[in-house]
Amino acid sequence: MPQIAGFRGLVWDSAKVELGKLATAPITSFAAQQTSGALVRDATRAVYAYHQTFALGGRTVTRKSLLAAVRLSPWTERSIRPHEVTDDSERARELAAITTNGGHGAPVLLGYRDASGEVDRALRSFGDGAAIAKLTTADGVEHKLVRIRSAELIGKLRPLFAPKTLHVLDGHARYEAMLAYAQTLGPDRLPQYASAHYGLGCLVQLDDQALLVAARHRIVRELAIGKPAVLEAARRYFIVEPIAGAASDVGRLQSALAETVAHQPAFVALFAGDRDAYKLTLSPDVLPTSEGVAVHRAVQKYDAVVLEHLLFGRVLAGQSAPAWDSTIDATYVVAAVGGGTPLGIVTRPMTLDQITHADEVGALLPAHTTAFPPTIAHCVAFVVDPNEDLV
Repeated sequence: MPQIAGFRGLVWDSAKVELGKLATAPITSFAAQQTSGALVRDATRAVYAYHQTFALGGRTVTRKSLLAAVRLSPWTERSIRPHEVTDDSERARELAAITTNGGHGAPVLLGYRDASGEVDRALRSFGDGAAIAKLTTADGVEHKLVRIRSAELIGKLRPLFAPKTLHVLDGHARYEAMLAYAQTLGPDRLPQYASAHYGLGCLVQLDDQALLVAARHRIVRELAIGKPAVLEAARRYFIVEPIAGAASDVGRLQSALAETVAHQPAFVALFAGDRDAYKLTLSPDVLPTSEGVAVHRAVQKYDAVVLEHLLFGRVLAGQSAPAWDSTIDATYVVAAVGGGTPLGIVTRPMTLDQITHADEVGALLPAHTTAFPPTIAHCVAFVVDPNEDLV
């Protein structure tokens, strides 16, 4: 069962630093920043209410989450569940950062269900509270962090989270790095509630209307074959439909994806030097598992699975991972291809139901499949001290 706890957060002194600049990246150099006074360690344990307010579809919404220490458990225990394959190089970078800092400079985003509203009611009973960090980032998002030191409230929250399942939404590599670092400290020899058993989590309700899932588009910076060969190879698996003159029109590309036959997986390909775009829809008679793709049958027709295994794995066979990267900005993809990048892929966002279904059946989607904007502001860090108990 998931366990949460309060912790003595390491927070920025807003009188000494420009939060708007520093909060855009994970917190680093714990010791040096404490020595300079830029970071200050809270004297007592707390959890932290964190709100992000931003514009969405012509209205203003607020995503509400809670920063807390979350007891780390291996995926096999299933109380905390992944939905993506972990990028090995990313996990190595995260582990190096945690080892250097002696703690966690960024949280893992974790979703939970609160159908009865019990967690929300408990937090609302605390009231708004005074912000210890308040800033607006360059993307126009307003961030507010409130420290909650109430032992009574933390005591109420612990049993409320215990029967829940936590779904890792973002930060799979970071979570595995937290686990790996804990193992280096000999957790079996430590007290039950030592901070080494915990990681920094940002907990958000899956039913929060401000919890957005963004599409992850692809930019292929190296391409061994030309457009005619790509489209010819694609026809084995996909219905290929030209969209005349649409290569520079993001609105038309997204509208084309919204109108897809029989709800089949689909994405749009853009090629350098071509004014037309090409919609690739999985042929109804093609099943990835029948094509030899080793993936759980329940997710075989997810867009991300088809993109990874049939387009990249078969049509563009030989294109290694370093040859492409991802972005949540479709406009950036269009601009990159317009500037000479060989190939861009515009995709649709997954739904939260698809994501939670994947982790519920134990299926893993390709790495870098999902994103949950807006980006978390890094205003509090978690110090791992094997000699400190959190409960």
